[in-house]
Amino acid sequence: MVMLRPFRALRYDGDKVGGLARVVAPPYDVISDRDRDDLYERSDHNVVRLILNRDEDRYASAARALAAWRAEGVLARDAKPALYYYEEEFALPDGSRHTRRGVLTTVKIEPFSAGVIRPHERTFARAKKDRMALIKECRTNLSPIFGLFAKPPELLDPLRAATANAARVELTDMNGWRHRMWIIEDPEVQGALSAALAPETVFIADGHHRYETALEYRDSIDAAGDHPADAPHEFILMYLTSMQEPGLLVLPTHRVLGAGLAIDADDLRRRLEPYFTMQSFARDQLPALRRHLDEAPHEARFAMALRGSDAIVALGLRDASALERYAAEVTPTVRKLDVTVLDAVVLKGLLGLDTVAAEQAGELTYMHDDGDALAAVDAGAAVAFLMNAPRLEAVAEVCLSGEVMPQKSTYFFPKLLSGLVLHPLE
Repeated sequence: MVMLRPFRALRYDGDKVGGLARVVAPPYDVISDRDRDDLYERSDHNVVRLILNRDEDRYASAARALAAWRAEGVLARDAKPALYYYEEEFALPDGSRHTRRGVLTTVKIEPFSAGVIRPHERTFARAKKDRMALIKECRTNLSPIFGLFAKPPELLDPLRAATANAARVELTDMNGWRHRMWIIEDPEVQGALSAALAPETVFIADGHHRYETALEYRDSIDAAGDHPADAPHEFILMYLTSMQEPGLLVLPTHRVLGAGLAIDADDLRRRLEPYFTMQSFARDQLPALRRHLDEAPHEARFAMALRGSDAIVALGLRDASALERYAAEVTPTVRKLDVTVLDAVVLKGLLGLDTVAAEQAGELTYMHDDGDALAAVDAGAAVAFLMNAPRLEAVAEVCLSGEVMPQKSTYFFPKLLSGLVLHPLE
């Protein structure tokens, strides 16, 4: 059973920080060094100083900043437990505008084995070690986990009624996107939503490392002594929205292999040919390529752009023996995904690439825009693999099977802002 609990959020005083737009930030794992420097310059109180501090003793420095801001009243607790209805209006690179709606709340932490909260992507120990050091020092959920439920978005209608009133929080971020938040303190409305969500399963869209860290942190606190079942560290800050929400968008995550990798274009084609169909498209045929990749959603299809070639080659798996040879240990639910075929068959199998080491060395990077990936090849990258956006039904199927997808399989867009609400664990 999903246990949702209203909470007294720790929030910025907009008047004391010169406006909330100056202090919010994207999640830590999408902030580049340059972005971090820019956010540092925006405000002495920007949340990046907590989630991705650049000092040598960054975890202790983040904790000192958090304590100081609370003492100064820059951050203050809301007086009453609340749910926070959150609406984002944003644009895609093609200019189309969208709105996504959900609720910020806290949810009882459960092990994945309980089947209440389910992951969909693999995690890595290094990232969890980093987040564990931060949570131990700050004892606060600094950013929300992004969670999905299967029922229609109308499940949130009891909260949406509050939008007849003016939003308590409103800002326009650095992208020009509008964010509005309503604070729902009515216990009857809170109870109705808690009851409606109780029988649901929550799928983690984003924040796997932070969720697993919170689970480990919870267990370590519980092991150290007796605590009430409703202690704050038993709950985690989470944003929840419907899988059927019209504004819920998933972008493709392209793989770009760097110039430092010894990849010969002709040799790669020869290795691919026994297992894949190949169809060439000119660069100015990108819309036709996209239609080709999208027209068979249940087939493993992706495209390849090689350095020195003006063509983009659409690849389609035609020989399933490649999966038996290179992905025999992967379960059928995950094996059929195009991202698995690329990861297991092409990158690891045919190219012999250690994807974790390549990523750490900067020779495997991830991009979400077709043009950016092609520009990287033009600038010297060895090859770009253009992917389809994963289908939400496939993500749900993987979650319910108890399996996980390869890392960087999904990119839910836009990322949630950090800094709107924080959840203290004391």
